[in-house]
Amino acid sequence: MTDTQDSPAVTDEAAAETVPQPKREGRAVTVVLGIGALAALVGVLVSLYALTGMADGLDETGVMTLALSLFSPIIIAIFAGAVGGVVASRVKGPRRALAAAGFAVVGLATAGAAYALFSVDAAIALALGLVLLGSAVVGGLFSLPRHRLPVVAGLIGTLLLLALMFLRGVLETSQQSLFSDPLDEYGALGTIAPFAAGLACGFAAFLYLRSAKAGTRLYGFLFAGAIPGAIWLVSTIIAQVGVETVLAIGVDEVAVLDEAYLTLTFQWQYNGAMTVLFAGALCSVLAYGMLLPRPAKTA
Repeated sequence: MTDTQDSPAVTDEAAAETVPQPKREGRAVTVVLGIGALAALVGVLVSLYALTGMADGLDETGVMTLALSLFSPIIIAIFAGAVGGVVASRVKGPRRALAAAGFAVVGLATAGAAYALFSVDAAIALALGLVLLGSAVVGGLFSLPRHRLPVVAGLIGTLLLLALMFLRGVLETSQQSLFSDPLDEYGALGTIAPFAAGLACGFAAFLYLRSAKAGTRLYGFLFAGAIPGAIWLVSTIIAQVGVETVLAIGVDEVAVLDEAYLTLTFQWQYNGAMTVLFAGALCSVLAYGMLLPRPAKTA
């Protein structure tokens, strides 16, 4: 009597072969994200050192300047961690393990570079390095979902958000003399800029997913459009913890005006992050419903 049934191993292997694998992003997109993340990391660390670096260490003014400038390296470290996970997971092998290795390497490299730049003040350098390491690891969690394309679309939107933040900073610097009160500038740009940026990021995510033609469903578009705002929100939370840590190490007592400025800054950051998250998700979903062709109805 012969056994005509397939063995469990053969059955499982055949079933695994029939499961459709998520479509991968093109190599050109990966290269653009990788170069963008690397350039942003190098630029923000060099700028941070040029702004606060002192040969004999950081005095209280330097520590306060570092604390006020901490948001930029944190959001870029989160973005770079996510990109590192996406890039590493393109290698053949267990995808999530490779992604974890990728964002861990990015985090360690970023932390090491930050520590080396500020090593003249070991306590501050260690705190900064640990904050950036944690930021990269948190960012790397965005690269772990099985379906890659919504994540990649969201990172494209985040790269656009970082570019818009940079341009906004340039605009504030060049137009500062046009405002009689710094709070006028804060209100004029702070109200409109996040919503417009969110719309732009959500639409960029939608355009990428549409061009990829991977059959992404509504929730994928929603997730992709929300990623830039989510990264901004997580960055603000980490920055608040990092600022308090740095100030506790390097400043004996924070001035009342500095406390008020920090409170105002974080309030704007939280409001901006939530606005970008909402606007990005809304724009991506509306574009999905209005711009994608509907399947033809069968008789």
